[in-house]
Amino acid sequence: MRLTISDLAREAHVSVSTIDRILSGRGKVKPATVEHVLATAERIGFHAVGSIRSRRGIEAPARSFGFLLNDRSRLYYELMSQQISREIAGLTSVQGRAIFSHISGPCPERTAEALLALGEKCDAIAAVCIDHPQVNMAVEELHARGIPVVAMLSDISSKHRRGFVGSNDWQLGRSAGWFVQRFCPQGGKVALMTGNPRYLCQQSHAASFRAFIQGATGSGLSILEAPSTDESDARAQQVVTALLHEHPDLAAIMLAGGGLEGAAEALRSHDRPPLLIGTELTERTRSALVSGRIDMILSHPGEAIAREAVHAMVRLLEGGKSGAEVQTSLPFEILIGENC
Repeated sequence: MRLTISDLAREAHVSVSTIDRILSGRGKVKPATVEHVLATAERIGFHAVGSIRSRRGIEAPARSFGFLLNDRSRLYYELMSQQISREIAGLTSVQGRAIFSHISGPCPERTAEALLALGEKCDAIAAVCIDHPQVNMAVEELHARGIPVVAMLSDISSKHRRGFVGSNDWQLGRSAGWFVQRFCPQGGKVALMTGNPRYLCQQSHAASFRAFIQGATGSGLSILEAPSTDESDARAQQVVTALLHEHPDLAAIMLAGGGLEGAAEALRSHDRPPLLIGTELTERTRSALVSGRIDMILSHPGEAIAREAVHAMVRLLEGGKSGAEVQTSLPFEILIGENC
């Protein structure tokens, strides 16, 4: 029986599209990948060995991918940058290079400047950033220069952004509300905190959580609007400490955004700590989850988002300005101490 492209792809552990690019010459593939596929084709007796041999020596194009992330001191973003680097290194259709820009604090001016600076060095950009007119103007300028921008984790309102990779934030917020209602059957006060409301994902988390709690007839739950943490653990610890002092009967805290480790630290010495639900998963917040200082984390899947964002950027570059917008929604993770 004649072997198919699918047979060769399976034996070589590459995608069918990679085999197609090698055979058709319509795309660029790393020489090492071509050599590997050729060796596999010769081993299994694939019929188009000659075509594969003719593709040797044609190099994949070099592409630079820019990533705008929050402060590297935030472990979540350090881990995300590591995953992105692995994904870029594993690309076969291009010779990829990752360029990172980490900004400390959600400042519109610094965010816009960082995006434009990446645009001077990169072919495509993926960004975790706030939604603001200055940011949208930077995205518009990059679009005019032919540099696609993909939003990660938190979407932005610019009509010129070429895609979004993240989770369904409305479902995440409602899910947090559902758990609070189930875990607090006696009702009580629920503090709702965000890291920075300029992140659209956090706006969605807070709005959908608030709507669920307020719509839970007869639950006896009431919302306390707490100050934002400014994405800071130190600030979160201060806010939660003040909340506990003012409301010793606090039943639950929902923290949408950064600062979860600080919030957990504020509860460490509390005799009867309130339920604590957050959205920030790192090795340190995972440890607090296991120890019981955090009750639940509903997290964006950082590694999966990094992987999908990289491949979305590759597809956008291959498709050019006429390429379809990328919209990828990945399931969020629900973690408790017993499954993390």
